[in-house]
Amino acid sequence: MPLERMNDFFNTRADTYDSHMLDVLGLAEFYEAIDSCFGEPVKRLLDLGCGTGLELDLLFKRFPNMEVTGIELSAEMLKKLEDKYPEKNMRLICGSYFNEDFDGSFDHVLSTYSLHHFSENEKLGLYRKIHAALQMGGRFVFGDYTVQTAERQQELLTENKKKRREQGIPDGEFYHFDTPFTPETEMRLMTAAGFTDVEIIRQWENTSIIIAKK
Repeated sequence: MPLERMNDFFNTRADTYDSHMLDVLGLAEFYEAIDSCFGEPVKRLLDLGCGTGLELDLLFKRFPNMEVTGIELSAEMLKKLEDKYPEKNMRLICGSYFNEDFDGSFDHVLSTYSLHHFSENEKLGLYRKIHAALQMGGRFVFGDYTVQTAERQQELLTENKKKRREQGIPDGEFYHFDTPFTPETEMRLMTAAGFTDVEIIRQWENTSIIIAKK
């Protein structure tokens, strides 16, 4: 099957995304584990690839007054999030977190099931932006697909390059293909970006939660 543009891929799935993640994939435990990573009041949260806000549902129950900046490529997903929480203090941006500026005053940055589409160089640059956006002592909570071996990681990167080449997709354009990394690769990139305390919090067969502290 040909690769789809990232925003088109998620726009067409916005209506069924929540049920797919919770009912089909059974990820309620994952979102509960994400919520448990926040043991202190959250004042300003930057949510990268916020989608429909599944990762915010439990957090808003505990921190109803938190200020959220959400960045998401899919306009349809953002509409779902706006409809869920019309009264919450949210600034939602339809765009790429690679291109948008972060203002550097967040106490937490969160990303769930969004970053498994990009190269090491792209992620390293983004992780540096995240580090700069956090207040001293702030935390980056990463929850995403991961693979268990470097060999599998490389296989997926190679397959993605092959498909993009076959479709004539230019570098820098966002098309949907999963290229998850090992937790060790993610931690190495976070450390290279300036984080000094990087720890795996939870792991499943194909998912990891990592917290990186500034």
